Amino acid sequence: MFLVIVMVLVAVSLMTYRNLSNYMTEVNLIRHSREVLRSLEQTLSTIKDAEIGQRGFQLTKDTLYLAPYYSSVSVLPAQIRALDSLTRNNIVISRKVDTLEILINRQFTIINKILAIKNPGNELLTAEEKPLLFQGRSNMNEIRDIIRRISNEEGKIFETRLTSETDFRNIAPLALLLYTLVALGGVSFLFSKVMDALERQRIAEARLNENILTLRSEVGIREFTQKTLRSVLDNSLDGIMAFSAIRNKNTRGIEDFALVLSNEIASKATGRAEKDLIGKNLLSIFPNVRSEGLFDIYKEVVETGQPKQVEQLFRQGDPYVGWYNITVVKLEDGFVVTFSNNTNQKQQRLILEERGLLLKEAEALANMGSWKWDAANQSLLWSDGLYKILDKDPNTFIPSWNSFQENVYPEDQGAVEKFIDEIVDDHDGKTLEFRIEVQGVLKYLSMTSKPREANVKSGVDILGTVIDVTDQKMYETQLEQYTAELKRSNEDLEQFAYVASHDLQEPLRKIRAFGDRLVSRYKQKLDGPGEDYIKRMQSASSRMQTLIEDLLSFSRVSRSGEVFQQLDMDQIMTEIYEDLDIQIKRENAVIKIGGLPSVTGEKIQIKRLFQNLINNAVKFHKPNEIPIVEVYGKPIKWQEIKKEFNVSLPDNAYVKITVKDNGIGFDERFIDKIFNIFQRLHGRTDYEGTGIGLAICRKIVTNHKGFITAKSKENIGSEFIVILPAA
Repeated sequence: MFLVIVMVLVAVSLMTYRNLSNYMTEVNLIRHSREVLRSLEQTLSTIKDAEIGQRGFQLTKDTLYLAPYYSSVSVLPAQIRALDSLTRNNIVISRKVDTLEILINRQFTIINKILAIKNPGNELLTAEEKPLLFQGRSNMNEIRDIIRRISNEEGKIFETRLTSETDFRNIAPLALLLYTLVALGGVSFLFSKVMDALERQRIAEARLNENILTLRSEVGIREFTQKTLRSVLDNSLDGIMAFSAIRNKNTRGIEDFALVLSNEIASKATGRAEKDLIGKNLLSIFPNVRSEGLFDIYKEVVETGQPKQVEQLFRQGDPYVGWYNITVVKLEDGFVVTFSNNTNQKQQRLILEERGLLLKEAEALANMGSWKWDAANQSLLWSDGLYKILDKDPNTFIPSWNSFQENVYPEDQGAVEKFIDEIVDDHDGKTLEFRIEVQGVLKYLSMTSKPREANVKSGVDILGTVIDVTDQKMYETQLEQYTAELKRSNEDLEQFAYVASHDLQEPLRKIRAFGDRLVSRYKQKLDGPGEDYIKRMQSASSRMQTLIEDLLSFSRVSRSGEVFQQLDMDQIMTEIYEDLDIQIKRENAVIKIGGLPSVTGEKIQIKRLFQNLINNAVKFHKPNEIPIVEVYGKPIKWQEIKKEFNVSLPDNAYVKITVKDNGIGFDERFIDKIFNIFQRLHGRTDYEGTGIGLAICRKIVTNHKGFITAKSKENIGSEFIVILPAA
């Protein structure tokens, strides 16, 4: 009855709590809806202020009217973020808020375009302003419409929540009254029952005291016996359990066993208290003993009287998991089982076996073997891998130093004998490469020794490995041949490019010289097309001359032999600024150079690298806009390079230098193309050049084991990023 009353009280309490919780939830949701509506009003008001300020400025040209606009620019992002945060849990409204944000950004874009238009005359509106005003008015109508729809959606939610809050508020007093009445009734009923139970308990206690006096003497004797037995059992380091047989009444065959005794270790192994185990059947306590084969062993011990000892693995799902040593002894019509956990010892044995197997497999994969000189008994041990390398049978062959030298190549016999004589006295270890001949096949072997302190008084043991490096020797020989051929081929190509470029300049000089004579001596005799042809010829020869010079520069970068040194980048930038002074003044360019870390490299190449990048930044500028070039740098770690550019460089210190401009930019689809030789993204009539400059830049960076890339947007500008080794 007590439980029933408590359950009723708990049920009424939960109902009351849920009603109050729902009421508070609805109150919070109503407050949330009001915040959403208020935020919408503030947002609409702010964008209206921006529009009014813009129109006032258009009408009066007074910048004071732009104060609301600038205030809106700073306030609106926070209002949009607040509105987005308030509506995040409502997908429908949240999407409309995203649309509202897009429309507001569009409105500010239109206003910025209107404000950017200059009205040189006295016209109220220019031809450019009129369509923008129409777009602004249309966009503003969309903003009002989306805000009205969001307000309608939130208004419906607000009305629903207000109705729900009223219902919960009306129910709350009734729920509290019901809880109070039920609680009073339940407490009264329980009080009467408790008083009745106390009276019956008093009578029962009087009878119990009489029985206690009778049993006390018997209990004392039994307690002493049980404590002694329990002390013996619980102090045992092994788990102990005793079972009695449960036999079939007809066949007298054993069907199960009942637990009659268990010590503390055994109870812990099952994860259950002893009082929960006594009297339980074996198959109910350990349901897997039949499938594990232990049940048959227990039956055999009881029926034959012969003890058994086994090592058993219990897998996941058993009451205990691991390896156990189990001893079973017959006791009357049952048995006593003693078990101890030897999982750690078993695992160590298995690990040693696994390591031996892994070593054997590793030796087979690496085509290697190992040996050990046992100083205690002057014996030599070989691994299976060494038997295989030397083509010996481990079942019939006895290893020794003499037998080890049987197949050694005659010319290497002396070196091997000296190695064997010296390894005992060499405490740092030795390595020797030698040749052997097995079954008519020549092999190259690498033998290494490493003495170690032995656990006996006789001195040290010597461990060693023997690796078959025949394939490696073959590969090294082939690699040397390939390297020599590649080096010779590269030298021939570089020499050809250098000589060819020089030979091409002589006919070009003659073409330009004869062209100059035609212009100077026969200008009066040439008609318009003739002069144009000569100009085109001179222009083509000039471009060819520039192209040859750039090719020579590219060839010199490939053949450069200058020594790497620490370079002061600030000093190099000063020299570059002086070299480009004429071009910088011609274009009215602004060059901003920050503090740059020092790098390691060839000065001429590094100077050429950044001179090309800055020259391009000045050259590829937008018409009627002053080119602005920024050069800045910082140290960077190889991990950061890997993360930012997905490029793996050696674990060294690096410097990241960026050349940023506000020029014409380019589509990043062509980022790989721009670094190829002769590649141009613009016609030569638009911008001069041969398309070799960035190829030279990449060649220089490659020579310095660095990395170069670029980021760019059309009509916005470019950033060329160079990674070089730090000083």
